[in-house]
Amino acid sequence: MIDLLNLPGVKPVDYFAQNRGLTVVAEALDGDLPSCPDCSKAMYRHGKRSNIFADTPMQMQPVRLEIFRPRFRCDSCGKMFSPELTFLDEKRRATKRLVDAIRERCLDMTFHALADQTGLAVNTIKNIAHDLIEELDRTVRYETPVIMGIDEVSIAGKYRCVITNLATNNVYQMLELRTQDHLKPFFKNLPDRDRVEWVCTDMWRPFKRSFAQYLPNARLVIDKFHVVKMASEALEEERKKYQATLSKEERVHVKKSIRWLTLKRPGNLNADELKALAVVRQAIPELGKAYDFKEAFFRIYDDPNKVSAQHAFEAWENTLPEGELEKFHDLAKMVHKHYEDIFAYWDSPGQITNAYTECLNGLIKLSNRLGRGYSYEIIRAKTLYAKHARKVGSGVRLSKPSEAKIPTKSTTETVEYGPHIPTLLELAESGVLD
Repeated sequence: MIDLLNLPGVKPVDYFAQNRGLTVVAEALDGDLPSCPDCSKAMYRHGKRSNIFADTPMQMQPVRLEIFRPRFRCDSCGKMFSPELTFLDEKRRATKRLVDAIRERCLDMTFHALADQTGLAVNTIKNIAHDLIEELDRTVRYETPVIMGIDEVSIAGKYRCVITNLATNNVYQMLELRTQDHLKPFFKNLPDRDRVEWVCTDMWRPFKRSFAQYLPNARLVIDKFHVVKMASEALEEERKKYQATLSKEERVHVKKSIRWLTLKRPGNLNADELKALAVVRQAIPELGKAYDFKEAFFRIYDDPNKVSAQHAFEAWENTLPEGELEKFHDLAKMVHKHYEDIFAYWDSPGQITNAYTECLNGLIKLSNRLGRGYSYEIIRAKTLYAKHARKVGSGVRLSKPSEAKIPTKSTTETVEYGPHIPTLLELAESGVLD
């Protein structure tokens, strides 16, 4: 019979198809009679025993190996013994090559898809993945970001903390919770923490309180999109006030036709939408006024100069009507509360935003949905160790000041930055991450 297996120490003797794949029957090759591992006396043959193991798929079908191994018995001490087959993972009841194949794919595919391909139980796939994750957590280290993004994402019922490298647009780390009890130890033990020069995040104060004392060279910049989002939300409040005065049928029409119209920037409106906006201004003057204040606030960020942008904000605030547009007044108070960190945007290199971190959060949620309720640990590993998107390059690791006693040439070494977020997006769009 043709050797279908190419495995050492066994030969196939039969194969047949079953409902859920192929079964290959194999026998262990005969060898010399072994000595007893306990008393070193010669052993004798004592029949055969068959065991079932999963193997790598053939012809796009799961494969089961039924392996017959001889049994030996010691006449002196009664010890029973069967020869070891080095290609087997006895713990997983599978061949090592199948376990290796699952390790290669388990962070890029759903466990249910792998179970269907291999015939293994979902829990076995999950256990192999957990072993891999423990190994990766011990051995993988990504370069500490110079420009760091921090955000939160809700998965598995809790808010988690996501950290990115905004200089290279890579995933850096994910923490189980966003509390200071989780964040402070992370920043305290962060390797090369003096490398971090900028941190971009939202207005949630525990983020700043967590890193401020541990990142001596870092400056905070509040993410632009979290700030302008409040202007859009203020406009939405005004639309809802008007909508509340309408009948049920009128409310449905207004929500569909006006909401997206007023949330768009003028430059993104086509000719028909511009005409519709003019009609809204005429029919609902209060909403037209709110739209203008929203746009005036957005234009602050369109200004390339910090001082000019500060003056634009001051002018915007001074024109807010007293007793009206309450949410816009709240927005002005929020800007004053975080004034230095918001206007640090104009000082930051390339005017930093957390846009790619927000994209990553969307991918994490997608992974959660596709995984049918993955645990936090699995989603974290799929995010941090995505093999197809991990970015490796050349870089220079900086010595700590205390170590740089005499000038020396910089040593270039391989640097790993973590999964590249734009690549993850491309893979998701092409279906590779499904």
